[in-house]
Amino acid sequence: MEYTEEILAKIEEYAGLLTTISDMAILLDIDEDVLRDEITNKTSIVSLRYRKAKAATELELRRQEIDLAKLGSPIAIELVQKHKMTQQISENG
Repeated sequence: MEYTEEILAKIEEYAGLLTTISDMAILLDIDEDVLRDEITNKTSIVSLRYRKAKAATELELRRQEIDLAKLGSPIAIELVQKHKMTQQISENG
Protein backbone atom coordinates (compact mmCIF):
# COMPACT_ATOMS: atom_id res chain seq x y z
CA MET A 1 0.00 0.00 0.00
CA GLU A 2 1.19 3.50 -0.79
CA TYR A 3 1.04 5.96 2.09
CA THR A 4 0.69 9.67 1.44
CA GLU A 5 2.52 12.19 3.57
CA GLU A 6 -0.84 13.10 5.08
CA ILE A 7 -1.47 9.49 6.22
CA LEU A 8 2.11 9.16 7.50
CA ALA A 9 1.69 12.38 9.49
CA LYS A 10 -1.54 11.05 11.00
CA ILE A 11 0.14 7.74 11.90
CA GLU A 12 2.91 9.72 13.58
CA GLU A 13 0.41 11.94 15.41
CA TYR A 14 -1.67 9.01 16.63
CA ALA A 15 1.39 6.99 17.66
CA GLY A 16 2.62 10.00 19.63
CA LEU A 17 -0.72 10.05 21.41
CA LEU A 18 -0.26 6.34 22.22
CA THR A 19 -3.27 5.31 20.14
CA THR A 20 -3.71 1.58 19.62
CA ILE A 21 -3.11 0.15 16.16
CA SER A 22 -6.73 -1.01 16.05
CA ASP A 23 -8.04 2.49 16.72
CA MET A 24 -5.51 4.00 14.33
CA ALA A 25 -6.70 1.69 11.54
CA ILE A 26 -10.31 2.67 12.14
CA LEU A 27 -9.52 6.39 12.21
CA LEU A 28 -7.45 6.15 9.04
CA ASP A 29 -9.82 3.74 7.25
CA ILE A 30 -6.98 1.25 6.72
CA ASP A 31 -7.22 -2.51 7.12
CA GLU A 32 -5.90 -3.27 10.60
CA ASP A 33 -3.86 -6.29 9.51
CA VAL A 34 -2.19 -4.29 6.73
CA LEU A 35 -1.33 -1.45 9.12
CA ARG A 36 -0.07 -3.88 11.76
CA ASP A 37 2.16 -5.61 9.17
CA GLU A 38 3.61 -2.25 8.12
CA ILE A 39 4.30 -1.25 11.72
CA THR A 40 5.98 -4.57 12.56
CA ASN A 41 8.19 -4.33 9.45
CA LYS A 42 11.02 -2.32 11.02
CA THR A 43 12.33 -1.19 7.63
CA SER A 44 9.08 0.39 6.42
CA ILE A 45 8.55 4.15 6.54
CA VAL A 46 5.31 3.53 8.45
CA SER A 47 7.18 1.64 11.17
CA LEU A 48 9.92 4.25 11.40
CA ARG A 49 7.46 7.12 11.75
CA TYR A 50 5.32 5.16 14.23
CA ARG A 51 8.24 4.09 16.44
CA LYS A 52 9.89 7.53 16.36
CA ALA A 53 6.68 9.28 17.47
CA LYS A 54 6.02 6.74 20.19
CA ALA A 55 9.61 7.02 21.46
CA ALA A 56 9.38 10.82 21.48
CA THR A 57 6.27 10.68 23.67
CA GLU A 58 7.88 8.18 26.01
CA LEU A 59 10.95 10.41 26.26
CA GLU A 60 8.79 13.42 27.11
CA LEU A 61 6.99 11.45 29.81
CA ARG A 62 10.28 10.24 31.30
CA ARG A 63 11.54 13.83 31.41
CA GLN A 64 8.46 14.85 33.34
CA GLU A 65 8.85 11.90 35.70
CA ILE A 66 12.50 12.79 36.34
CA ASP A 67 11.54 16.41 37.03
CA LEU A 68 8.90 15.26 39.50
CA ALA A 69 11.33 12.81 41.10
CA LYS A 70 13.81 15.65 41.62
CA LEU A 71 11.04 17.48 43.45
CA GLY A 72 10.58 14.47 45.73
CA SER A 73 7.50 12.74 44.30
CA PRO A 74 7.62 9.15 45.65
CA ILE A 75 5.67 7.76 42.68
CA ALA A 76 7.94 9.54 40.21
CA ILE A 77 11.04 8.26 42.03
CA GLU A 78 9.70 4.72 41.75
CA LEU A 79 8.96 5.16 38.03
CA VAL A 80 12.41 6.60 37.37
CA GLN A 81 13.98 3.61 39.13
CA LYS A 82 11.98 1.28 36.86
CA HIS A 83 13.16 3.21 33.79
CA LYS A 84 16.72 2.96 35.04
CA MET A 85 16.42 -0.82 35.43
CA THR A 86 14.88 -1.13 31.96
CA GLN A 87 17.74 0.90 30.52
CA GLN A 88 20.34 -1.29 32.25
CA ILE A 89 18.67 -4.44 30.91
CA SER A 90 18.66 -2.91 27.43
CA GLU A 91 22.36 -2.10 27.69
CA ASN A 92 23.22 -5.66 28.72
CA GLY A 93 21.19 -7.61 26.31
